[in-house]
Amino acid sequence: MSVLSRALERGSIRKRATDLAQLHELIAPVSGVRLLDVGGGTGAATQRFATGCAEVVVLEPDRKKVAEGRRLRPSIRFEEGHAEEIPFPERIFDRVTLVVAFHHVENQDRALEEMRRVLRDAGRIVLFELPPSRAPGPLYRWIAGYRHAGHMAFHGPDELTAKLRAGGFTDVSSFPGDTGYFVVATR
Repeated sequence: MSVLSRALERGSIRKRATDLAQLHELIAPVSGVRLLDVGGGTGAATQRFATGCAEVVVLEPDRKKVAEGRRLRPSIRFEEGHAEEIPFPERIFDRVTLVVAFHHVENQDRALEEMRRVLRDAGRIVLFELPPSRAPGPLYRWIAGYRHAGHMAFHGPDELTAKLRAGGFTDVSSFPGDTGYFVVATR
């Protein structure tokens, strides 16, 4: 992991500290909770909000981030993979999170199907996203390089809420965070 990538990661965690604390409350990590963080990178944010979960798994498509996460955070299980093909059996997780990652998913409808598939009955999905107005501009994407170079499809809270309802989730709601917004739903 490059020095620039580490600096961007630390800055992102500091900037989102309030949102990560709110995310921790939303996942309600009681005894026995198994959490899957999709697109969790090296687990820096995951480590902040998943404290108290019985098992924490990060699913990350970037092989280098998976290796770095395993090295830095041995208490978190890291698996290489994509949201559209989650490599776990049905109904295994109590919570699924995506933190500023859903906009990177190429086939978002398929990813929602997969996340719903791996959630247990009454399991909760929590997405934290940036509204389109806060999407990184071209200069930032250029500076950040590969980190933000791929596919990006940002949605507002109403549109993302509708996507989750269309994907079969219930009790779907959205509300603002400090630097973005949350969408919470139940399987």
